[in-house]
Amino acid sequence: MLSHLHWTYPWLLWGLPLSLLPLLDYGSRTFAYPRTADWPPDFASGVLRALLRAAGAISIAALVVASAAPYLEGGTQRLSGQGAEIVIVLDRSGSMSEPLVGAGDDSAHPEAKINAARRVLLDFMRRRPGDTFGMTTFNASPIGRAPLSEDRGLVEAGLASAEARSEGYTAPASALALALDYFRDRPLTASRVVLLVSDGGATIKDANREKLRALFAARQASLIWIYTRGEGEPSILDPPKHREIDSLTLHEFFGSMGSPYEMFEVTSAEGLEHAVAEVGRLTNLPTRYEQRLPRRDLAAPLFVLALAGIGLLVFARAMEVEAWQA
Repeated sequence: MLSHLHWTYPWLLWGLPLSLLPLLDYGSRTFAYPRTADWPPDFASGVLRALLRAAGAISIAALVVASAAPYLEGGTQRLSGQGAEIVIVLDRSGSMSEPLVGAGDDSAHPEAKINAARRVLLDFMRRRPGDTFGMTTFNASPIGRAPLSEDRGLVEAGLASAEARSEGYTAPASALALALDYFRDRPLTASRVVLLVSDGGATIKDANREKLRALFAARQASLIWIYTRGEGEPSILDPPKHREIDSLTLHEFFGSMGSPYEMFEVTSAEGLEHAVAEVGRLTNLPTRYEQRLPRRDLAAPLFVLALAGIGLLVFARAMEVEAWQA
């Protein structure tokens, strides 16, 4: 346990030799009597004198040590629960401002894909207290919105502020690499999931494909893609024949990486909610995590000990005989 002992002001410990002062024989109170050497020895008085000197020494030592503010490290406590480490990768390209296929023309104000994604993901986070979340968004380049941590407010603020913006190019590879970087140097205590919410429409170069394969393997992470299909965008589940589409190419590449992979194609807000519920079911696995415990302050009991010793000395001084009557 002493290996975990720390001092806030260790230089104050140089005052510890002062605690030896009460042990020095510096004399005693004198009385108006010529001689006491012939008196018989008083064992009780000797013991009392030794105890009072020890009380003085202990009080000074306790004050010095307490002033140095010692404390013990709190350490960590390993807990277990249900959940996962999830990094949300949200596509904010211009096409995400378009409605889902299932929005139809019946609604005067059809919900945009990115708005539906934000709403459903926020609800998903609030129903998953055991998960740890991080977030990044991307269009032409990735933006790290929130690191992987227990700070839900930061991720929720990132989701609420994400807006679709067209910049003519979508770069999912760099966004996925940034999401995987969140797992670096973290102990593997829970399942790791990269949750990609995108309507596709992008390609990944061969060089980037090899990097992603290596990163997914090294981080031991799985990929879940929620494909938000809009009007005019082809289906991955029922692709058109004799036509190469970017979304299908992405799907085939993700499936060939060698890491766990799931894809959900959604065409409505209800389908998006169902897909996110399935994500919750897939990631509801046992998890282990470490909780940091608060440090133990040792100064308070030492101050109490010093106060008790000083109180004993004050009481003994009050009981001391000032004069003897013949």
